[in-house]
Amino acid sequence: MVDAPRYDDSLTIALLRARDVVTAQFRDHVGEAGLTLQQWRVIRALAGGRALDTTTLAKSCVILAPSLTRIARHLADLGLIEHVPSRDRRQRVIRLTPKGETLFTRIWQISQRKYAAIEDAFGKDELHELVVSLNRLRACLEAEHKPNDRTGAGTT
Repeated sequence: MVDAPRYDDSLTIALLRARDVVTAQFRDHVGEAGLTLQQWRVIRALAGGRALDTTTLAKSCVILAPSLTRIARHLADLGLIEHVPSRDRRQRVIRLTPKGETLFTRIWQISQRKYAAIEDAFGKDELHELVVSLNRLRACLEAEHKPNDRTGAGTT
């Protein structure tokens, strides 16, 4: 029999459970504003006047491109986002409308209180270190799975 770690000590299970409990802190007030958490991530990524192409936005929000297309269409129908002309006609660039910025501000005020409660419960420094560590873990694993860009390096 293989000596496997306890199920509760599994990294993937710990991450999934933490994600569920953290996102639950935001689900109610985001939902009361008429948004899903995925829609909120898009609005939050575009806040402050940022215009992003849909490829960058999908990656930033951890949303698959087809889902982002559907979400963007819905948010545009609500008047929360708009398309921005781009020099590259193949790219679709979007930004928040003034109505979208207003909604962001309203939801963000509540979200900030939720983040403060999480910091109070877990510890501000500990939470910061956790986020830094998780980002470092992601970067390490992403780097492992990228093709070697230096193919043929060192040859002349």
